[in-house]
Amino acid sequence: MARKVLVIDDSPTIHKVVDSTLKKIQLEVVHAKDGEAGLARAREDRPDLILVDFMMPGLNGYQVCKALFEDEALSRIPVVLMSAKGELIGERLVKTMGIVDFITKPFSPEALATVTMHALEAAQPEAAAGPALMNVGDRVPDAPSTSEDLSDARGVPALRGDLAMVSPGELLQLLKFQSHTGILHLARGQAHLEVFLQEGSVAFARAQRVDEEFLLGRFLVETGAISARDLEVFLQNRQGTRKLLGEQLLRLGQVSAEKLKEALARQTEALLYEIIRWGEGEFAFFATDHLPAEALEPGLHLSIDQILMEGFRRVDEWGLIEKEIRDFDMVLAPCQDSTGIIRRVKLEPDEERILALVDGQRSVREIIRQSRRSSFDACKILFRLLQSRIVRKRSRVEPAEGEPV
Repeated sequence: MARKVLVIDDSPTIHKVVDSTLKKIQLEVVHAKDGEAGLARAREDRPDLILVDFMMPGLNGYQVCKALFEDEALSRIPVVLMSAKGELIGERLVKTMGIVDFITKPFSPEALATVTMHALEAAQPEAAAGPALMNVGDRVPDAPSTSEDLSDARGVPALRGDLAMVSPGELLQLLKFQSHTGILHLARGQAHLEVFLQEGSVAFARAQRVDEEFLLGRFLVETGAISARDLEVFLQNRQGTRKLLGEQLLRLGQVSAEKLKEALARQTEALLYEIIRWGEGEFAFFATDHLPAEALEPGLHLSIDQILMEGFRRVDEWGLIEKEIRDFDMVLAPCQDSTGIIRRVKLEPDEERILALVDGQRSVREIIRQSRRSSFDACKILFRLLQSRIVRKRSRVEPAEGEPV
């Protein structure tokens, strides 16, 4: 029986090209013109492979993959993403949520046939769990450390290594596949982060010596749990205490349990998105069934696959942003002719707030801090403003506004 390939794309041309190419290599091809129809067709036909367009009206490629992954009957069907040239897809997305490969449009029939056959051959009826983790012993005493030795008396040392050799994304996937419970400790420079895992999902994460943007207060304000002004007053009055901010606010009735949980989830996700970018440092995983109450009480149970999917998307987007914003100490200024552009381009409220901070004197770092947004969100907006010629990079020798020429 011929193997069946489902094509989900809103372009009739793509359907014709794929149909013609794959039928020549004895594959059966079925079609759907959008994400909703594609999911329905997948449930009906149970194809051996799905080719899905990255950008479509309605459900896009990411959302289709997420829906497939969350459907137990469809979660093991391999997926190949099809994307137009310039769309943000990279190799980091491979092997997350069923995605085994991607191909860039326009593609040749030969390239399509090769990618399709490779994806079909690589697919296995059951996901391989891989070898069990083994106790690798202690660190070599004279091995250099990024900041301090990674040790934890709360669990059995199960895995140690260098993040330059095993990326954080690969590490999280391994622990997810093994459904491990324990504490993953990562360090880079002076920054330390603990990820508490429960049966292969993320229960909680916390960090030390990280940027202000990762502190819980920002996420409490973002979720509407507390106003920025009320939080500022509260922080001024609690100086000197070692009690956890969220716990203290909850006990005093300043925030609700539901809003605190939402803020903790966002904080945990943001910390994980950040470490996915780490290309150096050390890690140690400690297996234990006795996680601290602080990690269990929020009841987050965050999906590693979904975190990796969004994290890899951000990494790709950072790659574009950093071509324009290479240095957080760089100073930005409004373009002299930006008024005309702004009249033609409708700015979003968030863009207007960031633009108001661009004055020819503030650095990117200062703009991020005063915006009370994450560096990713603020830089993404600054990137759009730079690309639109609304703001510009100020020359190092250019006098700041108000300075004598």
